[in-house]
Parts: sequence; C-alpha cells; structure tokens
Amino acid sequence: MKGLTWVVWRQHRLVAWTMLAFAVAAACYLGYRFHQQHAFQQDNGIVDCDILLPTCHGKPVPDANVHQTGSVTHTFATTYREVLLDAGSAVPYVPVLIAVFMGAPLFARDLESGTYRLAITQSVSPRRWLAAKLTFALALTLCVSLVMTAAYGWWWHSTWRDFGDLAWESPATFYGTGPVAVAIALLGVVLGATVGLIVRRTLPAMVITLGACYGVLSLLLEWRPAEHLWPLSTARAAAPNANVELPRYAEYHFEGYQTSSGEKLSHMLCDGANPDRVSRCLERHDVVSHIIEYHPASAYWPMQWVLAGICLALAVALFAGCLWWVGRRTA
Repeated sequence: MKGLTWVVWRQHRLVAWTMLAFAVAAACYLGYRFHQQHAFQQDNGIVDCDILLPTCHGKPVPDANVHQTGSVTHTFATTYREVLLDAGSAVPYVPVLIAVFMGAPLFARDLESGTYRLAITQSVSPRRWLAAKLTFALALTLCVSLVMTAAYGWWWHSTWRDFGDLAWESPATFYGTGPVAVAIALLGVVLGATVGLIVRRTLPAMVITLGACYGVLSLLLEWRPAEHLWPLSTARAAAPNANVELPRYAEYHFEGYQTSSGEKLSHMLCDGANPDRVSRCLERHDVVSHIIEYHPASAYWPMQWVLAGICLALAVALFAGCLWWVGRRTA
C-alpha cells in the first residue's frame, strides 16, 4: 500500500483489526455451536431428520415426541433451535455497530478536526479523498459481513430442515443469512458515512447513525418488504368446505374463501361446528373455493436477492450523493 490508500489504512487500522477479530471470533463461536448440535444429532441418531415427522430415511425417528419434556426431539428443539434463533437475532444488528463505529466517524472525525485539508492539499481532490476512504470502509465491511454471514448461513442451511419449521420461523434468520445480510451491512456503512459528512461532528454523527440504522433495521424486521414484493402462491381445496394442503416448509400469509367474482373473504366468515350451517353460509356468499396464500420454500433465495438489490441500490445512491456533496462543501 502507498499514497492515499496507506494513509487511510493508517487512520483506521485499529477499527479494521478490531472488526476483523470480532468477525473471526463470531465465526468460531458459530462453528463451535454447530459442532455441538451435530454431535448431539449423531449421538441420538437424528442426523438429517425432520423432528416434526415420525420417520427419517424410512425408519422411525427415535423418541419422536417433540412436545414431551425430556425426549430427544424435545431437547433438540428447545436447546439447539433456540441457540440457532438467538444467534440469528444477533447477526442483523452487527451492521448497526459497523455503521456507528466505522461509517459515522469515517468523514466526521476528519471534518471536525480539519485534517481533511491536509489530504486535499496534497494533489488529492476532495472526491478522490472521499472515494478512497469510503471504498476502504466498504471493502472492510464486505470482508466482515461475508465471514459472519457465511458462518451463520452455513449453520442455518445445514440444519433448518432438521427443525421442520425454521424456513420462515423468524425474520432475524432471513436477515442473517445470504446476500441480504451483506447488502444491509454495506448500506449501513454508507448511511453512517453520509450522516458524518453532513453533520461534520463525530459524536452527534454516531448517535444519529445509531438511531437511523436501528430504525431502518426495525422497519425491515417488522415490515419484511421482500415478502410484499415477491408474488404469493395460492393453494386451493377441491371443495369450499374442504381443508387445504400446504407444501412443506411454506410460509403462510392468508387463509380464507374466494367467491366466483374473485373476492377474498376471511376464513372466520363461516366458522362454526355445524357442517350444514357452514355449507349454507358458503352458498349464501357465493364461495367457490377455500384458499391459502403462501410463499413456498423455493421463494426464500429469490426474495433474498430482491431485498439485497434494493439495499445495494440505496447504497449506490448514497455513495453518489456523498461524491456530489463533498465537491460542494470542501471546496
């Protein structure tokens, strides 16, 4: 390294080494917990077995009562499933920490102390100075997020079918695996850098970035935009009062009735214990089918890429905005 790249590394090497060490430690911890889980499965003969099903590889699952306290499958579900979900809940918040401690001070510290003037008087334009620092921060964030996402994603991908219901169980696992986790981390850093560039004070920039990133992440966890952007599949029953069979590992969204005109009605509309009364109610409302709308397991990764694309597009827009802003404000 030489020139501006060396200067940027010297400025941020402590944060860089800290982030890399944290990522490696987290990856080792995730690998250790997965090893514990796999050893438990081997010891009890339930490797690659869906514990919600009575058989595995054509043979009965040993001690197959997930609701019975003390059974092998109950211990597996309550112990290792919770560990996997807890780890998944923590992974999405790592980008918030990166944004606060790496993104926000990236420009704010130099602008606050005035040291940026030294850089831009050494044959370095303001835009080149910004691009070098932000590229360094993005490259570092990419490395850290890839290490952590690969470790957690490997654990989740290797075992989610064993728990039977973990494909869509928690939004935290969706945001902790795959490309969306990396894209959110990159967006967080650019967002923090943008705040620091505008505020020009380190501590206020970190506080504002913390609130902004936490708000964005909370919105993603609650609203789950990829689910709204990806089309739903529909399962129909043979008769209006018959049960609907959903594919395995599907995420349920809506259950109800559909009339001959295509109108959707709540499944509580004709709820009752008397079959004749239910049938008359269905006829009165011109119901022709019982439907359930859902996302199949096959939609998981396409939805990941949709949301990752949105986050990366926002990051690129903020990067371009920073380049435009610094040309005006540091001249």
